[in-house]
Amino acid sequence: MGRRVECHGMGPDFAPVARALSARGLELAIRPGRDQSSLVRVGDATILWQGIDDPAARARALEEGMQEVVGPWMHEAETVARIIRLADAEQPRLRLGELTIRLVDRRVERNGRPIPLLAREYALLLHLARRPGQAVSRTELLRAVWRLDFDPGTNSVEVHMSRLRGKLDRGFAVAMLHTVKGRGYALCPDGRWPDTA
Repeated sequence: MGRRVECHGMGPDFAPVARALSARGLELAIRPGRDQSSLVRVGDATILWQGIDDPAARARALEEGMQEVVGPWMHEAETVARIIRLADAEQPRLRLGELTIRLVDRRVERNGRPIPLLAREYALLLHLARRPGQAVSRTELLRAVWRLDFDPGTNSVEVHMSRLRGKLDRGFAVAMLHTVKGRGYALCPDGRWPDTA
């Protein structure tokens, strides 16, 4: 998601909400509606910004398929939270057993517990996650993550994999990240490398 926020036809009450959403990396597309309202699009979610507090109009909008109705009559923090909740629900995810990788904001969780990763650790995990249960060679990781077509002779891959393993597997009964002797590394959602199953 980019950081572009269009606020055409929105009242000044929406500006702080737009800034807060933009700061979180959400891209909004806003289209003026009727009766002091506007349609706000976040990903595939459509939200009605209602200029005045009108419960009957709000109920009609929800009955007609609007996913959320917000407005200046709400506290700014609640408005932002409601929009972020919808954007999060629309976010594509890669799920492998206990592991969830949110592909837009690059957040990783294992069994609901957040796993904070540095950019290169995330890139390594994502590359392995797209080939679950398969051994991925050191050469392939150097090419895909470091963008190197040669082996620099350093232990960067090993160091980063060790850090990733510590973050991903520490505190869990089953290890997901495996070193496959002579072949590379494998991410196994069920914790078992197929050759040893």
